[in-house]
Amino acid sequence: MATDARDVEENLKLDENLLAALPEGGEVVSVKPSGMSDYCNTYRIEVKMPDGSSQVFFEKEGSGESGRGCVESAWRSESAAYEFIPEHVPRPVATGTYKSQQEKYFFLAEFIDMIEDDIPREDSYMAAIAALHSRSMGKSPTGNFGFPVNTRFGDLEQDNTWSASWEEFWTRQMKDFLDKEDAAHDGEPHEELDRLRPLFFDKVLPRYLRPLESDGRSVKPCLIHADLWPGNVKYKSDGETACVYDACAMWAHNEVDLGVFRNPRYPLGKPYLKEYWRRVPISEPEEDADSRNTLYMLRGQILLSILYPHDPKLREIFVSNMRLLVERVQEEQAAPVQFRL
Repeated sequence: MATDARDVEENLKLDENLLAALPEGGEVVSVKPSGMSDYCNTYRIEVKMPDGSSQVFFEKEGSGESGRGCVESAWRSESAAYEFIPEHVPRPVATGTYKSQQEKYFFLAEFIDMIEDDIPREDSYMAAIAALHSRSMGKSPTGNFGFPVNTRFGDLEQDNTWSASWEEFWTRQMKDFLDKEDAAHDGEPHEELDRLRPLFFDKVLPRYLRPLESDGRSVKPCLIHADLWPGNVKYKSDGETACVYDACAMWAHNEVDLGVFRNPRYPLGKPYLKEYWRRVPISEPEEDADSRNTLYMLRGQILLSILYPHDPKLREIFVSNMRLLVERVQEEQAAPVQFRL
């Protein structure tokens, strides 16, 4: 167990269970806030070792049932990702409950120095993502899509119940997210969304997901990060290697992780997608890849509309993309059939 050597009031010293997770014989010399989080407290903990060296750790702390869910999501997600890409993910160390406050939970990981202001180049960014997908492909612990626990996007719980069918899994998640989006807006009517929603489930999802698992094709579940916006991918201090963190992991179709790169909200775009496809084959049917990319982009846009319901622009953004997909399918179905003699 480590000791807390700081000259602070007793109630400000680190909890005994947290100290037990830190290196034996170490002395905690500083605890500082680390980064920004709307849903948990985060800290940088420096520990001085008997030989004079220092070790630094990152702590995420949550309270109550919501905090427990966020901490469990972090522990399970980061541990799963670290198994496949340890060179890109901070090493998870421990998780637990405070001894002094049973309603408080913590997740502890190695602290990695990162370059905050730079978005990694496409080669560095996509090297980490392609490695995660390629190394985990087909290694789902159940062989199915899902995850052992329901993970969190922010503090929003996502249903990760296992399913053997990718179309079934994705359809269930989208229905759950859209129900949550409706609740976040207090059931406020939206005529266009009400019109598009049944068409989205009856026409769009079968059109772009079913072919992945038809005519002898199949989707192999791989581990995805599921929140790859630039705030969660930074250069390590070497300015070359990407560090990937704060996942809300699940075993899914690898292309789900690519939705964020299409989102105009983030300065990423086509160069990143091209770099990924250079490393990982496009799923068949390849001609549907662009539409699937738009479909998977919707996930993040719907989740943002749930978390920030007072920004009406977020709702209109995902509704416009839902409309685009509905109209695309309707145009395909209306196209005249070409007969050849």
